[in-house]
Amino acid sequence: MDQVTLRIPAEPAYVQVIRLIAAGLASRLKLTLEDIDDLRIAVDELATYLVGLHGREGTLEVHFMLHDDRIEIQGRGDFAEGAKVRTDLTELSRIILETVADSASLQAIDGAPGFALTKKRPSEVGLS
Repeated sequence: MDQVTLRIPAEPAYVQVIRLIAAGLASRLKLTLEDIDDLRIAVDELATYLVGLHGREGTLEVHFMLHDDRIEIQGRGDFAEGAKVRTDLTELSRIILETVADSASLQAIDGAPGFALTKKRPSEVGLS
């Protein structure tokens, strides 16, 4: 397993950096362009929830773990005391994430607000 860690300011403008890195790493797994686009949508949805529309005081640390058959991404917010973070997804966000990711959730990571996301490489059907 290879792992890449990114630490960025918890501001919406930096969410695109997470998307770019996720796409670049997913291409190493030979995911299809459609799967890479799905991954970018999923990571954008979850990271935007954590940083909010206007950003937060603090940072967002993201771990990208590359396995032979999947990419796992975990994000963890290190925000200023008292920063309010949504912990529930809207119905639309849940539908989007169910469509584009193999698993995706908002969750506490080491007691801090975070997210977890997995995108698997499709099985190579019919190949011997």
